[in-house]
Amino acid sequence: MTNNNQSSNPHTSEPKYRKKLNTEQLDVLELLYRFRFASSKQIAVYQQKQASKAVSKRLKILEDQGLISKRYDKSYKLRGRPAAYYLPPAGARTLETTTERHPDEPINIKRIYKDKDVSENFIEHCSNILDVYLELGTLFPKKDTFTYATNSKLNCEKYDFFPSPRPDAYIRINKTTKNEKHFFLDIFEVTQPYFILVRRIKKYLKYSEDGDWSETDTDFPTILIACATASVQKRLRKRIAKELQDSYEEITFATTTIEALKDMAETNGKIWLPIDEDGDDPDEPQKPVGLRDL
Repeated sequence: MTNNNQSSNPHTSEPKYRKKLNTEQLDVLELLYRFRFASSKQIAVYQQKQASKAVSKRLKILEDQGLISKRYDKSYKLRGRPAAYYLPPAGARTLETTTERHPDEPINIKRIYKDKDVSENFIEHCSNILDVYLELGTLFPKKDTFTYATNSKLNCEKYDFFPSPRPDAYIRINKTTKNEKHFFLDIFEVTQPYFILVRRIKKYLKYSEDGDWSETDTDFPTILIACATASVQKRLRKRIAKELQDSYEEITFATTTIEALKDMAETNGKIWLPIDEDGDDPDEPQKPVGLRDL
């Protein structure tokens, strides 16, 4: 099937001469490898650029060299949707040879071969995962205070003790102190059937029962679930409480909505509603808390 979403590159072959990439250009490649897709605005926020012109120029240079590609067509313009940049195999190979990487965390080029043909829903999902990272960056401005690992990092042999399928992100905060906390984050857009959410909850309970996380010698991560709507969140919370009642596992689950998730900075991160086996008490509604309080 012909893909009409991919913008064709005017250069059908790589340029004969390519300048050495600078740090900010390599940062773009690294960001796209970690999150798969990103808009120019997200890249500007990531690189802390106030003006978009510098970022647009950088992206154009990388695109002309065949190191990044983008999804954009007339439908994007009609919907007011920004172009979605991604990393083609040429960009991944360049990133692999120009950056120092941990030998146990090699770049998996095969995983990005089909990015030019993935669904719009997948692109939206990747965008949401990146938005969360950018929001966390405002809450934890010092990079040594939190870790945010996506599938691109976790899907290698080094992390084979993680649950399968991997969470959308593994988050660790306060990582330089004794009070560090661990989280698995999953985001479920409106396109995800409800049974997928329930299946994911059951898999986390089974994963806890199997004890694979115990090899880390740290507390079991809190499971963070972001739902598409408040009504889905309410329904899921009842189901999680029931699953906890039927299980011997002591796991902390917490939920929020995608809308709240993307506006964490506005609420100082206090968007999470923890769940226990007793479920929600309508007479005493919970107040949302931040990650440090879970």
